[in-house]
Amino acid sequence: MNGIDSPLRLEAGARLTDALRIQPVSRPWTTLTTWDDGFHTVTTARGHRMDADETVDFGAADTAPTAYEHVLGALGSCVAAGMVLQATVRGIVLRHLSVEVTGGFDNLLQPGHPPAADTAGHMALQVIGTVGAEADDEVVRDLWDRVVGGSPVANTIRRPTPVLATLRLIDVPHGAA
Repeated sequence: MNGIDSPLRLEAGARLTDALRIQPVSRPWTTLTTWDDGFHTVTTARGHRMDADETVDFGAADTAPTAYEHVLGALGSCVAAGMVLQATVRGIVLRHLSVEVTGGFDNLLQPGHPPAADTAGHMALQVIGTVGAEADDEVVRDLWDRVVGGSPVANTIRRPTPVLATLRLIDVPHGAA
């Protein structure tokens, strides 16, 4: 159902009710981003590659989405995955699912930027889901609200999340990268 194997559907449903079985999904996640050239970077996550670049407005080659677009995409992907998981566990067949996420920054050159600690420094993120499902509208709306409310990516963005940054300085011979 919804592209999820039946045994996995039952297992996923059981995992959602058992804190010890959901622990592997909650594990610390690690990505490694490496500078390529100009503003282009390459990030790897569990062997997967994600490219990022800046727009031509910054004089970049615009060869890939920006890091901020990756954040918006991460939110949309997390919500979509949550909808598929929760619909499948509840036996709801999805016929269509898309998630559009829109956001932007305050003026980065405005005096006082970065913003005060109590502001996010960007406009509110708007998340619009378009869903076609074999279920009553009320059921799908409730599912949507639960998924968006429980999304790990949405909650990372929504809640104050400390960013603990450390710098490692290394010696690199001239001409070596």
